[in-house]
Amino acid sequence: MRIAFDSIVVGGGSAGAIVAARLATDPTHRVLLIEAGPHYQAAKLPAELGNANAMALSSHSWGMTARLTRNRTVRFPQAKVTGGGSAVGNTVAIRPLPEDLDEWCKLGNPGWSWDECLPILREMEDDQDFGGPLHGQGGRTPIRRFSRGELAPVQAAFYDQCMELGYPVAADHNHPASTGVGPMPTQRSGPDVRFSTALGYLEPLPDNLTIWAHTLVSKVLLDAAGIAHGVEIIADGERMRVPAGQVVLCAGAIMTPAILQRSGVGDPAEVDQAGGVLRIALPAVGRNLLDQPRVGVFLAPSEAAENLDTSTGQVVLRTTSDSYGEANDLYYAMVSRFDLTQHFPRLRQDQRAGGGVVYGVMAVARRPHSRGSVRVVSPDPDVLPAIDLGYLSNPRDVKLLVECIAGCWDLARTPRIASRSSSDPLLLEAADFGGRGTGVRRYLRATVDSAYNPAGTARMAPAEAGGVVDPNGRVHGAQGLYVADASVFPTMVRANINLTVMLVAERISRSLVA
Repeated sequence: MRIAFDSIVVGGGSAGAIVAARLATDPTHRVLLIEAGPHYQAAKLPAELGNANAMALSSHSWGMTARLTRNRTVRFPQAKVTGGGSAVGNTVAIRPLPEDLDEWCKLGNPGWSWDECLPILREMEDDQDFGGPLHGQGGRTPIRRFSRGELAPVQAAFYDQCMELGYPVAADHNHPASTGVGPMPTQRSGPDVRFSTALGYLEPLPDNLTIWAHTLVSKVLLDAAGIAHGVEIIADGERMRVPAGQVVLCAGAIMTPAILQRSGVGDPAEVDQAGGVLRIALPAVGRNLLDQPRVGVFLAPSEAAENLDTSTGQVVLRTTSDSYGEANDLYYAMVSRFDLTQHFPRLRQDQRAGGGVVYGVMAVARRPHSRGSVRVVSPDPDVLPAIDLGYLSNPRDVKLLVECIAGCWDLARTPRIASRSSSDPLLLEAADFGGRGTGVRRYLRATVDSAYNPAGTARMAPAEAGGVVDPNGRVHGAQGLYVADASVFPTMVRANINLTVMLVAERISRSLVA
């Protein structure tokens, strides 16, 4: 007996859980949500996924690697569980800037301006600190900020140091005009309790929404006219075709373009490499990979300052670079504690990092200029795609990240922060900033890491402008095939991407149920 659904949503992460839940609001519409990883009900949620103070980057990950620069390949954790990044990440919930969304609109995507998206952001939220016309209460996503009394000592020190340096106080980083230093907005239902879209949107599960976990999607089934009529899956080692009236890809900026390429959508040569039959030639599939590089200055903590069981980050500084002057294009954060097996592994070359734990000041370049790619290397969906982040391929990023390292150095060496260390900064010294700055550039190439915010590989733009999907997420040249995840970002937003991914899912799902 063949099982048929009205809609199949591929990927149950930050976007897919939302899209599936929204499609299922019509009780007559049969929805199948397919997730490659596990799905946990709240009562059986593993402790590490409920703990908002630590990132679960290994136990629920695809095990990906990525080429970071020409000479470095790194681990590239991407979530493999319902809830996706919202289930494993650092819970940061910062909105895109109004200028980010208005730019999307100007690139040929009507309906995506800040004024049009703000009502959706407000409807999503249950903001526990701010109300009024800019914030929402009663939505599914709790937004809370750390109070002064909840800050770890090193976080309070960072806050005070930034204020002493003259940065403005930003009590609400989700105000559209906010800049400066203030408490991090988070997706938490309590000081250390993580919210995920799996918990917020998939419980209770409606009768017309079915979840198949531990199931790989090999490809979307497209006929010669580009009409989607289902997916091919692999579950328990068996291939099966599942019919549907429409398919919505929410597998993320890495796996969504891989599925498209295996389905016959993309650059003809790459579709051939994927073992597919070309259905729709869209060379931009898998191109334009955006990701935010991060750098930092880190120290080995003294025994009394290891910050055990505290949140990784609680306070952030958003500011504008001297290099390019785009508002809030730099993001500095105090890191209470990083395990070097998970973050900045090259720092372990310094013998003073013998314990494998550091703290320090980290910076993220929110508007990188370098671009990367995702490319399928096998028709077998068990074989992960090749990821090239393309870091430092644009010299503008080198200049920007050198500025970031200098900013981190100045903050990390202030007495309030440095006094908690048993050492000087790892792999870096004052002399590295002298002369032509060759030392700091060498440090940059050796230690630059990913903030794990991939986007843009099925960008939303007109087809003639190199787009893959239209403003409603429909794949150009296809019928019944949509994308609603970070892949559609035309440009990078000046924020951690999770809240914007949720906005994309909410905005596109509205067009699907209209």
